[in-house]
Amino acid sequence: MSEFRVASRYAKSLLDLAQEQGKLEEVNRDMQLFEKVGRENREFLLVLRNPIITHDKKLSILRAIFKGRVNDLTLAMFEIIVRKQREAVLFSVAKEFHNQYNVVKAIENAEVISVTPLTEQLRSRFKEIIKKEFGKEVELHEKVDKDLIGGYILKVGDKQIDESIKGKLQTLKRQFTFNTPYIKEF
Repeated sequence: MSEFRVASRYAKSLLDLAQEQGKLEEVNRDMQLFEKVGRENREFLLVLRNPIITHDKKLSILRAIFKGRVNDLTLAMFEIIVRKQREAVLFSVAKEFHNQYNVVKAIENAEVISVTPLTEQLRSRFKEIIKKEFGKEVELHEKVDKDLIGGYILKVGDKQIDESIKGKLQTLKRQFTFNTPYIKEF
C-alpha cells in the first residue's frame, strides 16, 4: 500500500477520534509541532525511516521528544504506529492530518509569493480577499522570491494570480516572440 494511503488512513482515524473526544484543536497543534520538528531536523526523520534502528529505540526517542509536549491521544497514536512498524510514515501522517483538519474546518490553503515579507496589513488584506472570494477561512503561507522584481503571485487551490513584474515581462516576451509583424530576411 502506498505511503499516502497509509498516512491518510491513520490521519483520518486520529481526526475522528480527536473529534469524538473533543481534542481536535490540541491534536492539530501536536501534529503541526511534529511536522515542524521533522522539517527543521532532517536527522530525526532519517532515524524514523532507518530500518537498522529498532522500533523500541524509535519509540523511546519519540517519547523523549514529545512526552509532556503533546496530548496523550497524539502520543498514543505515535505508539500504535510504531508498534505496527509504520513509523516511517509519521511525517506524512502529520501533514495529511493537517490537510484533513483544514477540510473539516473549511479552511482554504493559500500561498503568497512576494519580493519582500508581507506586512500585517497586507497579510490581513489578502486573507480578507480570499475569504470573500471563496467563503472560507484562510491559512496563508508566505514565500519571498527576489526574482519577481515586484508585485506578487497568489495561489489558492488550483488557481493562480500572477501580478508580478517578472510574470508581466514573460507575457510580453511571449507576445513579441509569437506575434512579430516582420519576416527576417537573409
